[in-house]
Amino acid sequence: MRSQSTADNPDTPKRERFATPLSVIGIFFAFMLVLVLLYPEQGLLGVLGASDDATTIRYREALLRIRPNDTALRLRVAGSLVRSGSSRRALEVLSGVPAGITEAQKHLLVELKYLALKSMFAQSAPGTIEWLRLKPLVALAATELGGKNPPAWRLRDFANDARKAGDMEASQKYSQKLVAMENLVNAAPDDEVTKVQTTGDYRKAASICFELMKQTDTLAKRRELFFRAVRMLQAGNLPKEAFEAGERNIDGLYSDRTTLIFLIKAGLAAGQPDRAQRLARRALGMERTNTRREHHE
Repeated sequence: MRSQSTADNPDTPKRERFATPLSVIGIFFAFMLVLVLLYPEQGLLGVLGASDDATTIRYREALLRIRPNDTALRLRVAGSLVRSGSSRRALEVLSGVPAGITEAQKHLLVELKYLALKSMFAQSAPGTIEWLRLKPLVALAATELGGKNPPAWRLRDFANDARKAGDMEASQKYSQKLVAMENLVNAAPDDEVTKVQTTGDYRKAASICFELMKQTDTLAKRRELFFRAVRMLQAGNLPKEAFEAGERNIDGLYSDRTTLIFLIKAGLAAGQPDRAQRLARRALGMERTNTRREHHE
């Protein structure tokens, strides 16, 4: 028979076999490591693009294996994983962040932890073991992120996130705090700031504006109060203090390009060109991102 003769004939070519999935994965990671060694980080990232596609994420993870103490890179990898839906892996990466980091890095670390946990919480069925395990972790992360007195926009986000995850108890708690805060803001007379300002206590007047800013829920109102507070300190001949106070109280407006441009001008007026330049790079980066998005649309 033909099949028998084929089996007995040693010269008959053997059937080729495809590589196993594990072999393919191993080859891919080896290739990525070679790229890391051969090309500078920024050069290769420029080739791969600044998006969170799978190839770029794999490259960053490979680079992190070589540079495990690079906190900025670790946070960047974790952010990409969170945005791509790999929340569990993101938490593993964040667990390697060392203790001695900057305040900005601490804030980003806490924010990424919350985003990862709330995503996992929302994907778990209410009442299951995983849901019950994540519930206190999400609440703790929210407390760490929002602080003792979270601003109104944070409370609204927390309430919506809890509702989407089926945690109606937490959602109601955040909503009640939000309503109480809004009632307080609406009850506060607008001329209170003016009265304090007429006494010449510009610091106190600015402080009231910053406090009200944290308690309001709309971007336009937060921006208005922020501008007013910084300008008050400038009017009191405190340009450097005005800029520094703006930097400290920009939370909730850090992604608003109009506010960034306003604070850049305040920094230049205060004789702080280096710090103003960092804000300018962020504002320009946002402009490039918006331009690319408009182009694709």
